[in-house]
Amino acid sequence: MTNEIPSWQAAQKALQDVFRLPGFREGQEEIVRDVLSGHDTLAVMPTGSGKSLCYQLPGVVLPGLALVISPLIALMKDQVDSLVSKGIRAVNLNSALSFAEQQCVCDDVLSGQVKFLFVAPERVRNASFQALLRRVPIGLLAVDEAHCISQWGHDFRPDYRRLGALRTELGMPVTIALTATASPEVQRDIVEQLSLRTPKTHILGFDRLNLRFGVQKMKTENEKLEFALEFVRQRIQQRCGFKRQYPGCGILYASTIKQAEAAGAFLRKHGIRAGVYHANLSPGMRSRIQEQFMNDEFHCLIATTAFGMGVDKPDIRYVLHLSMSSSVEAYTQESGRAGRDRKPAECLMLYSGRDVKIQEYFIENGYPDLPIYRTIFDAFAEASEQNTPQPGTRLSIESLQNLFEKSEFNQLDTALRKLRACDLLDIASDNSVIWRQVPEANILKKLAEESRIQRKAAKQQLFSLTKYVFEDNCRTKFILKYFGSREAREFKRCHHCDLCHAMPIRPEQGEPGLFPPEPLHFVLLKYLSTAARCQNARLPVNSRQLAGILTGSTGEPAFSGISTFGLMGYMDPAEICVLTGVLHDSGIIVQNSLGYIRLSEDGKKFLSAKSLRDFPPTIQEYMQLRFPHAPKTGKAWQA
Repeated sequence: MTNEIPSWQAAQKALQDVFRLPGFREGQEEIVRDVLSGHDTLAVMPTGSGKSLCYQLPGVVLPGLALVISPLIALMKDQVDSLVSKGIRAVNLNSALSFAEQQCVCDDVLSGQVKFLFVAPERVRNASFQALLRRVPIGLLAVDEAHCISQWGHDFRPDYRRLGALRTELGMPVTIALTATASPEVQRDIVEQLSLRTPKTHILGFDRLNLRFGVQKMKTENEKLEFALEFVRQRIQQRCGFKRQYPGCGILYASTIKQAEAAGAFLRKHGIRAGVYHANLSPGMRSRIQEQFMNDEFHCLIATTAFGMGVDKPDIRYVLHLSMSSSVEAYTQESGRAGRDRKPAECLMLYSGRDVKIQEYFIENGYPDLPIYRTIFDAFAEASEQNTPQPGTRLSIESLQNLFEKSEFNQLDTALRKLRACDLLDIASDNSVIWRQVPEANILKKLAEESRIQRKAAKQQLFSLTKYVFEDNCRTKFILKYFGSREAREFKRCHHCDLCHAMPIRPEQGEPGLFPPEPLHFVLLKYLSTAARCQNARLPVNSRQLAGILTGSTGEPAFSGISTFGLMGYMDPAEICVLTGVLHDSGIIVQNSLGYIRLSEDGKKFLSAKSLRDFPPTIQEYMQLRFPHAPKTGKAWQA
């Protein structure tokens, strides 16, 4: 390609100087060129293929503000932190900020001190925010997770529908829409809804050579749990001298909260430290579990689909689905979280006939029909003492829930979101629901018809995933064809899926043996003694650094002087990180906001422990379950 784009030289300089990258990944250069040339662009690229750079680099080079629409606060925060660490002025404007903080962000935007502004699609309905944007030159509009705009997509969010009107108000700035999952039908809908002008479309990267895909058919839930136990066991250290070629952890996806809880209890019963994450946990608990996962304090994490978006952990070595997903889109997005460091990783789905029935139940109960909307409408009309709801009428969420069966709560939540996207409802700070305006004629019928279309699309997507399960040619080729990738035309076999005979389902190494080679209380004493030595030397260490000291795997000079350096060289450093989580949960150690470790006051007394029985029962139980083949006696470790 020639460098005919005036800003191309600046883009290459920013790539190296700002983003510190030696070059582009596959497909990135073509996308960046199209955006810098002023073309509206649609990029469909799988998770982990470098979508962020495709809007961040043009946003740095192009004049004016880069406005980024992103669906999650956590996702926005990660992107903002990443840009700020590179010296780029980036902020997010979200509901978690106080009024004063939001005003400060707006002032910085108006004064030109901000290069990237991240907002959720819900922010677009805010009149004052629209007024703010009219006073600022917009150089680039980036729509992340763009599949959310399509009612044919697997994760439709009504507020995304406003973005087409926003583009018009902003004078049709250059726009890039990005998603990891969009079938040809969804791609067409994205283009139409955003009013993209003869867009350049890039669909690529779905053949991720480092991922090994497979499906294992099962008959019962117990069979799945037994398989999962062996699968996880074989990917963690089981005996002395066994080292994983590619360190990392894994995610087990469950279709229901009940399945996630059952799998977590089963694995913990067999000595695996498994975290469990789902929507019924408190926000604080979810945040804590995600933090522990990112710090490698679990052998694995079991999660529902509530977990994942915005989690950028490069060393996820496997994604094991305990049940089938809802669609090919959802499955590729979830499994695509594996191997983002571009090292080998496994993506395996456990399938049984019951899985389809569970997903069909979700479909039937996930899209509100006309009676759901009628019930909400009538409740507000009655509270207004009128035939139609009147602006300002307020009802509590609890009073609305009392009108429905518990099995209809999902439909109620979806109906409230859609009514809110139509500006008919608003949610107050006390979680009450306020009716905003007199509804237009037939609005409820239109929303019910939208549900019918989405239900039909969801059933078709489930059928497509079922075809993937029973595919007999090549799973990668199936995915390429599904997303309409140009790679599919001449694609034969991937040689990295189970159908191409390239996936070792049950690795041979890692069988249980004498491990560790010393009594379990010695392991704990070595850990606590090392933490105490670092603390006394005023040498702050986090979990990974402490693991590096104990296993002798760190090259930092300050750490090699610790007298316990290398005393647990037989142990995988990842196992030490898991032990950190266990000791933290028991209160023996504490970690500050930076992750630095110190012994608690109660924890110091365990430095004089003579046996495992001197430790709390929870520690005893974990150590005995995790290391059943450890010696019962041995010489004092200090020798």
